[in-house]
Amino acid sequence: MAKGLCMRCYKRARAGRPLDDTELDRYGQPDGHGLYGVLDDDGTSVLCHECGRRYRSLGPHVSGAHGMTAAEYKAAHGLARSRSLAATTLRESLSQQASARVGTAAWQRFENARDPEAAAHARTFPPAPAQTRRTQAAQSVANGRASRKIMVRTCPGCGAQRCPLPGGYDRKTCRAPECIRALASRASLDHARRHAVTIRPLTEHERHQLRTLTGPSLKDLVTTLKSEEGFLQNTLAAAVGISDTGLSRFLSGQRVPSTDRPRPGATQSTKTAVRPRAQRTPTR
Repeated sequence: MAKGLCMRCYKRARAGRPLDDTELDRYGQPDGHGLYGVLDDDGTSVLCHECGRRYRSLGPHVSGAHGMTAAEYKAAHGLARSRSLAATTLRESLSQQASARVGTAAWQRFENARDPEAAAHARTFPPAPAQTRRTQAAQSVANGRASRKIMVRTCPGCGAQRCPLPGGYDRKTCRAPECIRALASRASLDHARRHAVTIRPLTEHERHQLRTLTGPSLKDLVTTLKSEEGFLQNTLAAAVGISDTGLSRFLSGQRVPSTDRPRPGATQSTKTAVRPRAQRTPTR
């Protein structure tokens, strides 16, 4: 009877159920990031059908990141209820650890202290009242929903949605360069709007120092103007004669002090960049 049948059809035939199950047509078809009824196990990790990431075990991941129990995940993606969601190496490691404990001194102490009759009597306790059981069931459902809450983050630049890893670093963008630049530009504009009235323009003496100082002296002056006076970094970078990124690298120690002088032609761009600032009336 098993000739020409897969194991699933063979079991259905033995159980007397029809073989023309509609779900059978879905097996091997694309399902999310994987295939329906197939757990992609490369030996060291398994693929999540929901987000496409690979993990050593999907049980904790689908519970914390996707709000699903292991049984719900298996049912949603056509996996057998007896199918383990752990990778092959992890299952073999756990099996070896369990087998290694058999026959040890700790195992013998457990066998000597084990009392099956006392354990059976300990499990025969009177049931809780009906009202208590209903309260406990409702509380368990509420706790489960809170622990398995689905977390979805939206990138403010492109609007792409993602599912962050539980306990990991929750980044603000999708890490695309254009989205990072858009977020940084938005933050700079917001900072400029909040400090538009209080920030004074650079004096001629400060401009001369920014153009002539080098090394640690220039770094100390830029740091003081940023932290104490509230000047924007792009304003200071234009006064120095380098780009905003170059000034950031200089402040973090990634640029060599000998390369921190204005490039040829930077004087004209500096005057153009700071001209609107020079026309503002200082606030006293």
